[in-house]
Order: sequence, then C-alpha cells, then structure tokens
Amino acid sequence: MMFDVWMMVLIILIAVVAALIGAMITFAIQSKKGTVQQLENNSKKEQERIAAKKELPKEDVKNFMEFDEIEDDMIIQENGNRYVMILKCMGINYDLMSETEMLAVEEGFGNFLNTLKYPIQLYVQARSLDLDEGISVYRKRLEALNTEYEKYADAVMKTKATGRATPAQKQQMEFELKKKRTLLDYGADIVKYIERMSMNRNILQRKYYVVISYHSSELGLATNFKKEEVRDLAYSELYTRCRSIAAALAPCGVEATILKSEELAELLYIAYNKDEADTYNLKRALDNGYYRLYSTAQDVKAKKDAILQAKIDENAVAEAELALQTAIGNIKYATAEKMGLTEEEEIEDETKRRAMQLILDNQDQFEAAVVDEALTELNNKMHQPVIDPDEFVEDMSEEVEAINTKEVQLNENENDDEDDETATGNIYDSILE
Repeated sequence: MMFDVWMMVLIILIAVVAALIGAMITFAIQSKKGTVQQLENNSKKEQERIAAKKELPKEDVKNFMEFDEIEDDMIIQENGNRYVMILKCMGINYDLMSETEMLAVEEGFGNFLNTLKYPIQLYVQARSLDLDEGISVYRKRLEALNTEYEKYADAVMKTKATGRATPAQKQQMEFELKKKRTLLDYGADIVKYIERMSMNRNILQRKYYVVISYHSSELGLATNFKKEEVRDLAYSELYTRCRSIAAALAPCGVEATILKSEELAELLYIAYNKDEADTYNLKRALDNGYYRLYSTAQDVKAKKDAILQAKIDENAVAEAELALQTAIGNIKYATAEKMGLTEEEEIEDETKRRAMQLILDNQDQFEAAVVDEALTELNNKMHQPVIDPDEFVEDMSEEVEAINTKEVQLNENENDDEDDETATGNIYDSILE
C-alpha cells in the first residue's frame, strides 16, 4: 500500500518536472524568435534611416537658395509673393574729406534715413579684385599705340630718305618719335604692373548695396490680380522706390544705380560660391555651360540629316555649274560653226567690237569724220562685220541726204550744229547697243 502511494507521488513529480522543462523550452524558443524579429526590425529601420540620409529632396536645395528666379532686374522669392531690387552704391572716401564736407555727408545721410517709409537692407560684399577686364583694355590700347608708333617711324624714315626735310623738321620728327616711344614704354610698364597685381588674390574690394523689397500683401485687399499683373505692379513700385533712394543719397555724394539681371546673378553667384568665385567668375562659368543640368546636344538623326542635306546642296551647286559651263560652250561652238569662224577669228571680232564701243563712248572728244573713219576701218577688218559694207554705203547715202536736208533748216537756226556733226555715228551706236 505504501509502495503504491510512493509510486503515485513519483509519477506526479515526473509529470511536473516534464511540464516545467517543456515550459522552459517553449519560453526559450519564443524569446529567440522575438529577438530575431527585433533585430530584423532594427535592421530595417537603420536601412531606412541611411536611405533617407542619402536622398536629398530638391525642395531642400530650393529652400536653401532662398529665391525662385531672376527676371526683369528683380529677384523673385516665395513663389512670386516677394520681389527684390538692389541698388549698387559707389563708396566715398570719408576720411579724406574736410570737416565741412563730413558734416554735409552726415546731415544728408540723416535726412535720407528720415525720409524712408519702407524697410531697406544694407549689404556689403567683399570680392577679390578682378583686373582681367582692365588688363584686356590696356592691352588693346597698347597695341594701338604700337601700331601708331611703327607707322610714324616708317614715315620719318621715308622722309629722311628723300632728303627734302630741313634740320628743324628732322629735329621735330625725332622729338615726336621719341615722345611716342616713351608713351609706348610707359604703357607697357603699366600693363606689366597690373598683371603682377592681378596675381595677388589677397587684394579685396568692398561693394556696397541697398536692398529694397516689395511683398504682394502690400496690394491690400485686392487679391484678384493675375501673376503677371502683380509682377508689373511690383516692378513699378520697386523702380520708384529705387529712384527715390538714389535721389536721397545724391546729396551725400553717393551715386546709386539699379542692378541689371546679369549683375544680380553675379551678386548671388559670388554670395553662394565665395571660394570658386575668385578663380572662376560667373561669365566664365556660363561660357563653359555650368547652368546646363542635362545634355543639349543635337539629335544624332538630325545631325545626319543636316550633313546629308549639306552634301546634296553642294553637289547640286556643282552640277548646276557644270551644266551652265557645258551649255555656254555648246552655244559658243554652235555660233562659231554657224558663222563659219574659228575660235581665233571669233576672239578677233569680239576685240574689234569692244574697240568700236570704246570709240562710240568717247566720240564727243573727236570730230565726226574721224569717228566714222575709225569705225568703218574696224568694221571692214572684222571676219563677220557688224554692218555689211554694201548696206553701210546705202545707209551713209541716206544719212548724207538727211544732212543736206537739215542744212537748209540749219540756216534758219544755227544752234543745232552738234546734232548733225554726230549723226553718222548713230548707225554703229544703235547696232552695238
């Protein structure tokens, strides 16, 4: 009996231990699955975080630039709700002024501040001194001076070679030549000096600007304007403000001008590219296509078509020239064959025709009989005369009879002699024309 009780207790203990072992195994398996799942989730989150860092939305860059576009000498911001114009002011050397001038400048600037009815910003930009444009201008002037000096030196040499110049004239020419040479050497020294200065990038130049802005909310309750109308109103208002500010700064001795669109682009380019702007200015960047974000090359098929069309046009011109030359040769050959003339004979006749035309063009310088005799001689020497000699005799008799008839009339009016003197030349004149 006691044995059965102990057996039952042992079985229960074994069952409890087995249940505990099973529970522990199940818990361990579940814990492992949870850990793996948590690791997978953490890995996905890390990957997403890394991907988000790599992707930079375009909106972020656009917001960083703080402007939308540059148009009509204005910087447009906030999706067309804010417009900015900028005045460039030429600085004055305040420290070199007298006390009276300083007081006048201070008083003028105070009046300028008191007349302001809208907010402005004063902006100062330090730039490296760019002397490239100045150097190019000086080089062109130096080339012109050199050319002028060489021409004058040649003229002096030729004048001396003739021996007609007096000692005083020679002395004056030598003085002028020496003066031009000195001026040329001085210009060359200036160019070299400026080139050495341009190599020093530590020379800075300060630019002073007044920034004037206009917001579309200043239009008031009238919000039914179109975008173009708002832009036109903003431009008109900003231009008026800029002119009034420039006029207010004039008593201070400060000259102000409104920046154009290209100058605004240069101002922003230098502001955002301080390091690169020293070695690569805006003009050079634009010339090298830095503003292009995509390829602008022409389509390959369009290029092939253009090349083919150009080749066709070239061949067509060559074919046309060949056809014209062939036609001209055939016509000349046919004409020569029809007249029974050789090429040499045709050249001789053409030469005599030209000679006859020259005589007719200058017949007013000779007597009528001389002109007729020369024309008749040339006509008779031609292989194919302009006028047949027999027909010419008949025409001349008619001309003589007409002249005799006119002589009766000339007795009544003696002022028409010139018309009759050249009457015999009209036959050749009309035929050659």
